[in-house]
Amino acid sequence: MSDAWQECMDHCVEVAKKAGKMIREALQKDIAIMQKSSPVDLVTETDQKVEQLIISSIKEKYPTHSFIGEESVAAGAPSVLTDNPTWIIDPIDGTTNFVHRFPFVSVSIGFTVKKEIEFGIVYSCIEDKMYTARKGKGAFCNGVPIKVSGQEDISQSLVLTEMGFKKDPEHFKTMLANVKTILSIPVHGIRSPGSAAVNMCLVACGSADAYYHMGIHCWDMAGGAVVVTEAGGVIMDISGEQFDLMSRRLIVASSRAIADRIAEQITEFHVGRDDTDGYKYLRAIPLTAPPDFTRLSSVTPHTNKMDDPWQRAYEVAVAVARKAGAEIRKAGESEIKVSTKSSTVDLVTKTDERVEKIIIGSLKEEFGEGTHCFIGEESVAKGEACILTDKPTWIIDPVDGTTNFVHGFPFVAVSIAFAVNKELEFGVIYSCLEDKMYKARRGKGAFCDDEPIQVSDVKDIKKSIIISEHGTDRSPEKVKKIFSTMQKILCIPVHGLRGSGTAATNMCLVACGAVEAFFEIGIHCWDIAAGAVIVKEAGGILMDVDGGDFDLMSRRMVSANNKVIADRIIKEIEIFTAERDDAPIQKK
Repeated sequence: MSDAWQECMDHCVEVAKKAGKMIREALQKDIAIMQKSSPVDLVTETDQKVEQLIISSIKEKYPTHSFIGEESVAAGAPSVLTDNPTWIIDPIDGTTNFVHRFPFVSVSIGFTVKKEIEFGIVYSCIEDKMYTARKGKGAFCNGVPIKVSGQEDISQSLVLTEMGFKKDPEHFKTMLANVKTILSIPVHGIRSPGSAAVNMCLVACGSADAYYHMGIHCWDMAGGAVVVTEAGGVIMDISGEQFDLMSRRLIVASSRAIADRIAEQITEFHVGRDDTDGYKYLRAIPLTAPPDFTRLSSVTPHTNKMDDPWQRAYEVAVAVARKAGAEIRKAGESEIKVSTKSSTVDLVTKTDERVEKIIIGSLKEEFGEGTHCFIGEESVAKGEACILTDKPTWIIDPVDGTTNFVHGFPFVAVSIAFAVNKELEFGVIYSCLEDKMYKARRGKGAFCDDEPIQVSDVKDIKKSIIISEHGTDRSPEKVKKIFSTMQKILCIPVHGLRGSGTAATNMCLVACGAVEAFFEIGIHCWDIAAGAVIVKEAGGILMDVDGGDFDLMSRRMVSANNKVIADRIIKEIEIFTAERDDAPIQKK
C-alpha cells in the first residue's frame, strides 16, 4: 500500500534542500534586515523568500493542507494547530546566525496530523547535514541512524541553551540565574549555538546531553522534536509535565534523569502561547554597511623574495596540524577515556596526550633536538615550565575544546603557534571536525582553506554577536563575575551571545567575521597564541581585559573586529584574578 505521509516526507526533504541552497546563495550577498518583537529579534528578506518557496512548493502538491510559518504568523496569519494535516515551518532557524554568517543555520519543517507530529526535517544547510525522523521509524543524519548519548549523570553532561536579551527585567534575571544554576551543578559545560532546531539535533545525535529553552516558538521545535524522540531522547515541558508544542518552552535530553534534574533546578517564567498570543513586526531596520565577506584581508602580503627562514616552519605546521586532526577524528570513533586536571570539569583524554606527542615529535624530527623550544598544554600539566624565551618556540594546544571532543560537539581544534624573540610569527588552527584550516603569518594576511579572511566592519555594538565561555573554574566568586559581565553585555543589547567551547575556534570566528568579539579570563597561552596572529592579520585587534596591551601570558584577552567594539566590551567586564601562565611553579 502507498504511504501518504512518507510521500509527504520525501517531498519535504527535496523542498528543504532547495531552501538550503537559497540560503547559502543569499550568504554571498548583502543582507537586508528587519526587526520583529525586539531589537535583537531579526528577520531578513531571505526568511520571507525561503518561506514562500517552501509553502508554494508544498501547497502545489498538497493544496488542502494547512500551514504555520514563522514569517506568515509574524505578518498576521493565525498560529492554531488543528486536526488537518499541518506543516509547521521555520524557513531560517538561526536568523541572527545567518545575518552574521555564524555556522549554525537551519531549515526546520515539522508535519502534524490530528495535532500529533508525524515527521520532522531539520536541514543544517551550512554544515550540509540533513536530519530526518518519522514517528516510529527512527532518526537519521544524512541517511545514517543517530541516537542520543544515553547519559544519565548530569554532572557528566554538556548542556545547550540560549541567552538573549529579554525586555522583561524579571524574565531576563531568571534566564541568567537558570544558566548559572545549571553551570554550578556542575555540568561539563554550557554551549549556545544560536539555533533551537540545531540544538535539538545535537542532542539527538549525542553531541550534547540536554537542551532547554523558554520563549521559543512551535516552528523552532516542531522539526526537531520528533528527531529527538526517534533518536531515543526525552522531550517534556519545563515544568516536568508533558511536552506541549504550543507552550513555547521545552526540555530535551538524552535521558529522563537529566531532563528531570534540569526541570528541578530551573525557575519558570511566563512566555505566553503560540496559539493565543500575537507575533508582529515592529519596524524595518536596514543593515548599514553589511559585512563584505568577498574582500581580501586588509593586510597587504609582503612581496620580498629574499630568503624566508620561517616559511618552511609554517608549511610544516600546517601539515602537522592536519596529521593531528586526522588522529583526533579517528579517536572520536572509539570510546574516549576521560580524566580531570584542575577541576572536575577540566577534562583531559589520552588523545590530548598522544596528539601532543605526535606534534612535538614531528617538529623535532623536522628541525632537530635542542634547536627549538616547546610549550604544550599537556607537557605543562605534567610540570614543565611555561616560559617564553627569545628562542624559536612552538606553543601547542593539541585538542582545543577537549570537552567538545569528549561529547562529539562539532568544534574541536588543533592550535599551533610559533614565536621568535617572544613575538608571534605565525599561527595555524585546524578545526578538524569542520575540516577548516585557518592560518596566518605576521604581515602576510589571514586565510581559511587558502581563501583570504577579514573581520567584520560592524562598529555598532548593538549589531554585534559576542562570543565567550564560562571556563572551568566554578568558584562562586568567579562565576558571579562571569554572569554579571554577560548580563551587562546582553543588556546593551547585542544581537546575541554565543559559546562554542573552544578559544581557538572563537578567535577564528572573529577573524572571518562570523562574530564581532571574543573575551575570556582564565584561558591559557596555548589556547590563544595561534588565534592571536590570525585575528590580527585579518584586521582585528587584541587587548587586555583592562584596556591595556595584549599579554600572551596573562590568561585574559579581548579580541575584536575593531577598537570601538573592544572598548565597549571592556567597559562591561568584571575582572577577576587568574594566575599568569609564566608564574613560578610552586613546590609542593
